[in-house]
Amino acid sequence: MNTFRFSEKSCESLPGLSVMERAFPGRFSADGVLLEFEAGRAQAGWDIQGPGGEAGFRVRYAAPCDAYRALGLLMAGDAPTGQDRACSLVGVMWDVSRNAVIRPEKWEEIFLRLALMGINSLQLYMEDVYEIPGEPFFGYGRGAYSAEELRGIDDAGRRLGIEVVPCIQTLGHLTQIEQWPPYHEMMDVPGVLMVDSERTRTLIGKMLDQVAACFRSRTIHIGMDEAHGIGTGNFLRKHGYERPFDILNRHLKMVTEMCLERGLAPMMWSDMYFRIGSARNDYYDREAVIPDEVAASVPPGVDLVYWDYYHGDVAFYEEWIQRHRALGKEPVFAPGGWNWGRFWAYEPKWRETLSAGMQAAHNQKLDRVFLTLWGDDGAEFHPASVFPAIQYFAEYAYVGNPDASALERQFAAIFPEVSLAGYLKASRLDEIPDAQGKPGCCPNPSKWILWHDPVLGFLNPQIPSDVSEHYRELAAALDHPGADEPLRFAAQVARAVALKAELHNTARSAWKVKNSAEMERLRDEVVPECVRALRGLRQAHQAAWMQWNKPFGWEVLERRYAGVIARVESLGALLDACLQNPAHHVSEWERDPLPILERPEDAYFTFAQAATPSAIK
Repeated sequence: MNTFRFSEKSCESLPGLSVMERAFPGRFSADGVLLEFEAGRAQAGWDIQGPGGEAGFRVRYAAPCDAYRALGLLMAGDAPTGQDRACSLVGVMWDVSRNAVIRPEKWEEIFLRLALMGINSLQLYMEDVYEIPGEPFFGYGRGAYSAEELRGIDDAGRRLGIEVVPCIQTLGHLTQIEQWPPYHEMMDVPGVLMVDSERTRTLIGKMLDQVAACFRSRTIHIGMDEAHGIGTGNFLRKHGYERPFDILNRHLKMVTEMCLERGLAPMMWSDMYFRIGSARNDYYDREAVIPDEVAASVPPGVDLVYWDYYHGDVAFYEEWIQRHRALGKEPVFAPGGWNWGRFWAYEPKWRETLSAGMQAAHNQKLDRVFLTLWGDDGAEFHPASVFPAIQYFAEYAYVGNPDASALERQFAAIFPEVSLAGYLKASRLDEIPDAQGKPGCCPNPSKWILWHDPVLGFLNPQIPSDVSEHYRELAAALDHPGADEPLRFAAQVARAVALKAELHNTARSAWKVKNSAEMERLRDEVVPECVRALRGLRQAHQAAWMQWNKPFGWEVLERRYAGVIARVESLGALLDACLQNPAHHVSEWERDPLPILERPEDAYFTFAQAATPSAIK
């Protein structure tokens, strides 16, 4: 394996090279192959020239991201003579607003990995988790970033050629602040700001002032998505009915002007235009109609972001790109990493949708793309699980259809402590046998079986009979001597779910046929082992959380663990009562649970849906 060294001039022009040396001490040495980096390539991308060997290479690059990507390829042993970058923006959007606020000091490590893949932009999706002077309840108790922390994150990205872009919300997705008295009167419907309110304008002005002062980037993402019910709540009571298109456009015009006044170039999610034009409130409704006058009134100073995480058909993406162009905009394309609502990013779905979406982006010659990493429903996923999806996305952005062997080599160079194959295997946490090879499936069984109430068992018909064996085999495959911490975490998830699924599939049936031996086995062996596995998982999850995130938000997951452990213990007590008294009446098991889905392999449930059928969560 080659080691490298950098010329002094290269380190001066690319400060991230010094970060690389510290992060990969085994790859750099005083007698390593000399790498000289020289800016000035006209076309986006890089050229690698030189005799090679100890005599070294000269890397001519257009932008820092090109230089760092070239370094990543050299570290992997792949040294093409050059490569053009097809897109000016190759970005990642990372959600830090759904419980998990990444520790400020952790970002440099993340940026390091992203830079070696060629990522040049990080959109920091924050909602309320950034402090605003004069607004003490904005992000209160949620680990909001201070101005100093935001500037530090911006500095860390800049050192590695990554522009950090604030991604905020200026209309919807503000449910978190609504609970505090200062914001009670500011909402139209839950989580959606009241349009035409001076208080709303003042708050948005403070948002923009804060992020403009903390980030070098003059690009800003202003959100504006999923503002469901706009104009139908307090706005309707105060002003009467007005067409939602007009309310949205008026608010967007105001926010765009406020951005431009501060020298900021805004972009927004595009879905509200399509949803309002749809009779079904569906972003992807082919019957949606956006009136010409509405399209014409979209402010010229704002870009539209087309987000789509769901489709496996290249033609669909191309059609929606054209629909965005019909609004007079060249869209920014945002696919998804499928890490939300689960413990590990789901490779079958991100591969399916990225392949189709990025191929369409190439076909349509889109210049700006970024991958979204959401934390919906508690951000339970292990952050390291997203890196294979990011690398796959980056390869598509640079070279088109990725080469599997090249991906493996590059991943090993960027993450020398793990293998790409191991991380992809961990995705089988949600790729149970019934779902394997079925396009369109996106189940999350490892999550919902783990949190599912073991006494009520109201979702039991959706649990395949052979799923426990699947998880036992997966736990054994992941937890090997060379496994790193993320893979050991995934193995612990599999271990706990295997036992939990066994309880769901056997306890009620054993009681129904009065199988005392089976109930005794469950009470004495499986229940205690399941409780131990859940406690072990809680500890592993907490350790990973505290390594990556601020402590705020962990209380949400800790309550989930405490609840499910208590309910498994309650199941044990119930089995004991039945064994002590065969005539013991179990109201919860009088009726068999009902099948909910025609295809159990499609089962995707949130924590609240799995924990209880009650509306009181």
